[in-house]
Amino acid sequence: MASTLRFDNWEDSNGTPILDGTNLALPSSALPAGSVLQVVSTTKTDTFSTTSSSFVDVTGLSVSITPVSTNSKILILLDMNITSNVTGGCGIQYRINGGNADTFVGDAAGTRTRAIRGYRSQGSNGVQFNWRESLMPATGTFLDSPNTTSSITYSAQVQINTNTLYVNRGDGDGDATSITRGASSITLMEIAG
Repeated sequence: MASTLRFDNWEDSNGTPILDGTNLALPSSALPAGSVLQVVSTTKTDTFSTTSSSFVDVTGLSVSITPVSTNSKILILLDMNITSNVTGGCGIQYRINGGNADTFVGDAAGTRTRAIRGYRSQGSNGVQFNWRESLMPATGTFLDSPNTTSSITYSAQVQINTNTLYVNRGDGDGDATSITRGASSITLMEIAG
């Protein structure tokens, strides 16, 4: 005959349950600084397009996290593919929104767009250089200190100064083996402070 040893309603010194008969929940304070407390992620495999000259969220490329401690850091990992349909004089930029991530941009300088990274196509001697069927990397890594235990949503945002910007597809998007459809993701890791 099998025996079962069961412990119910264990609590820490503050009266917070750490064992409820089903789950063992160690308080974040029991883990050393730098420990990963939780990981959440979302992946976008479909496409997105926009003509917005102001930053807009990329549909399906947002993820939420609820920190367990106000001392926690949130490590944001963005991996996205972008392109546009303009051969010359086109600028596309991206950033992350949510928490303090919107501070992860370049310094203000005149009318230049503040972003994590941007791409601009231009012509030279009458020849237009373009990226219309190339998926260009739009990546970013930022360690946020949100100082909250409320839910935070982080989103990838893009903008284009003229015509259309695409995520996970090229401009022509023809049905050929030389044409790529891509995948993008955003991952959050809560790090013990």
